[in-house]
This record gives sequence, C-alpha cells and structure tokens, in this order.
Amino acid sequence: MKFHELTAHEILDLYRSQKATPRDVLSAIQQQIHSHNKEYNIYLRVIDLPVSEKDQLFPIPIAIKDNMCMKGLETTCASHILQGFKAPYDATVIDKLKETGAILIGNANMDEFAFGSSTENSHFGVTRNPWNKECVPGGSSGGSAAAVAAHMATWAIGSDTGGSIRQPAAFCGVVGLKPTYGRVSRYGLIAFASSLDQIGPITKDIHDNALLLNIIAGYDPMDSTSADIPVPDYTKALVKDVKGVTIGIPDEYFIEGIQPEVKSAIEKA
Repeated sequence: MKFHELTAHEILDLYRSQKATPRDVLSAIQQQIHSHNKEYNIYLRVIDLPVSEKDQLFPIPIAIKDNMCMKGLETTCASHILQGFKAPYDATVIDKLKETGAILIGNANMDEFAFGSSTENSHFGVTRNPWNKECVPGGSSGGSAAAVAAHMATWAIGSDTGGSIRQPAAFCGVVGLKPTYGRVSRYGLIAFASSLDQIGPITKDIHDNALLLNIIAGYDPMDSTSADIPVPDYTKALVKDVKGVTIGIPDEYFIEGIQPEVKSAIEKA
C-alpha cells in the first residue's frame, strides 16, 4: 500500500483499524521527499520533529507555506532578506495543527513575499509542476499545492490574497479553498495585504479540505479581524443535496485569451 498517495480520511481509517501508524505514513512521505524534492524544488527546509507516541486526533503530514511563523524554525517568505530569521512564536494556525497532532513536514516554496502567481521568483529557485516539469505550479502557494500533488504531503497550508491558494490548486489538480475573511486567524502570517489575506487548506479531495478547515478555523483574539462566530462541522455539508442550488457565473470570467479546455471544463461543470 502506498501510504503517501492516500487522502487523510483514508489514512485515519487505517489508523483506526490498526493497519498503519503515523510513523508508517511519515516514512512514506519522507521517502517521496528524498526521491523527488531536488527534482521539483518543493521544500525549502524539511523539519525533523519527532512523531508523538501519544494518541492524536489528526497525525497527518502537512506542508506549511514559508510565510507562517513556526517557533524556533526559520521562516523566510522565500526571500534572501529573511534568511536566518527564526520565529519567536507559532502562528495561531500552527498552534491549532500542533494541538491536533498534525505532523509538520517543512516550509514549502512560494513566490518571494507572495508577490507572484507562478512560484518562479523565489530566491531559492523555481518550483516545478509535478504533472509536467515544463509547467509552473501556480502561485504564490505553488510549493504547498505541488507538495500535495507530488504526494510529498497529505495536507498543506497556503495563503490567498487574490488567488494564491485557488490558482495553484487548479494548476496542480488538487483542492484549495480561500476561507471567508476572518474565518481563519492571520496571526503569525507574514502579511502581503492584510485586508485581503486569508490562510486556507490545500488537500487531495474535498473531504480532506473540510477536515483541515475544521481544525484551522475559529475566533482568535490575537487577530483583530478574526470573526467571533461558531465554527460548524464542515464535513456535514458534504452529504447535503445540492439539487436546485443556483450557481452564478459572471460573464467576465470568460475573458479573451482563456484556454478552450478551461472554458469547456467550466461549462460542463
């Protein structure tokens, strides 16, 4: 069984049935990183943290975009300017992940200071699209999306200002979500545009996306723009019938120059 190719909910089923352990899954992910990271340039730094022996809720390997503070670890925003900077505290999202037992894999490449949409202008070099090395993975969360697509992480965290989760997710064939503003704390995120930035999940499927959003969403007094409203169980929305739901698609989305394959896929959906 190829543990690195599984979704989180498949891995959790294996844990419950005692057919796999977090160490098994982490080992498979680490082997994938060892074999392919130089090829794709996805991780800037790999974190060597011990796997907890205690029972955890979600011991799932996760990549972290290189613009989120992790206490005592280097965070550079893919820039030479911040090389050597070690965060003095954890971002709230990192705190929440640690509390549930998530296995932090490493810092994923990105466009420098999130200024870009292709992950080509990182100080540490271009990230390649796992589906086609001649193509970009999108950006600015290109490393995060590529990590999931290349099975070098089960989950990933990105940030989105004007498409920086959604576009690379589309380029890499994974699921990315920009949550509603204020839904996920921005405390500990190195900002691009504070009135637009949001941290969000990147996963292999929509079920995993809901699981990860359940973990990272919620009010945070450390973020003045955080919404003080209850967090629903997003996985329950996955079983609701969407029959009769109307979805509006602005004509402006079909701009001149859109690729025919993209237009056709949207229309068929």
